Amino acid sequence: MSLQKKVKKILITGSDGFIAKNLKARLSEISNIILLQFSRGQNNEELAELISKADLIFHLAGENRPKKVEDFALNNAQLTKTICEIVKSQKRKIPIIFSSSTQAVQDNDYGKSKLQAEKHLQIHEKETGSPVHILRLPGIFGKWCKPNYNSVVATFCYNVVNNFEITISDDNKILTLCYIDD
Repeated sequence: MSLQKKVKKILITGSDGFIAKNLKARLSEISNIILLQFSRGQNNEELAELISKADLIFHLAGENRPKKVEDFALNNAQLTKTICEIVKSQKRKIPIIFSSSTQAVQDNDYGKSKLQAEKHLQIHEKETGSPVHILRLPGIFGKWCKPNYNSVVATFCYNVVNNFEITISDDNKILTLCYIDD
């Protein structure tokens, strides 16, 4: 019996994003992992090719600041449905870890699109037996955050350092935050 661990090929969708950058940094420290990456600008054929090689999918791709509100559904729910369809068509049981949001229970376009993506994954798991893990992430902050884009902490820090006005819209609201490396 070989003492070497089997090489795992891990596909990360949204590979240029904040969470993905941090995940790639951590996974690159593990010797028996090969990272496969899918990001904006790539097409469904490329996605299918990557999925055909993957042992595990971290589905981190999504839309949180669209130019058009319809992009929430396209880049959150529809992309997730496409991933499920590709995995099903390849007749493989690939575990999928999905980064959803605590906003999936809120009545806004972003939350609705994340909830729909979750539903696609739940149906996929039921139909195929592929393991699905849905992580409803709170506000994540840490290295590589962008102010005024993906982190209230980054925005607050940026505004303080640059002497910009700090606005708190609801001083009774309690934010749940998580540092990216935790």
